[in-house]
Amino acid sequence: MAAFVNAWAICAPASAASEKFGLEYRVERSDAGKLSVPECLKVAESASSRIGYVAANRQIYPGKLAVFASGPKAGGGSLTVYCIAVDRKTAYVVQALDYNRQQSSAARRAADAVHTALSIASR
Repeated sequence: MAAFVNAWAICAPASAASEKFGLEYRVERSDAGKLSVPECLKVAESASSRIGYVAANRQIYPGKLAVFASGPKAGGGSLTVYCIAVDRKTAYVVQALDYNRQQSSAARRAADAVHTALSIASR
């Protein structure tokens, strides 16, 4: 829970309270032998950088959880990726927010790009 609070606090400007914000989620799980929590974090960081996002926070709880938060250079949104160890699986949650628009194509593209990179890495 503390990881969520810390990542959110860094990425969420005051405008996040607006009623007009877009939220996109992608959730998957993979065999941990194909995608470990550290590898999930590495892929999320790389994919975020490729779409032009700037890293804001990175937290690792060895053997359990990794959290990575980033956002567009100009602000107005955030991307948070949770890589979670569950039994012999690695679950990953990609959360993209656009603080200015509902049903945001920018949030959708960010979530899709990072989710796709993680899906490819888990094959």
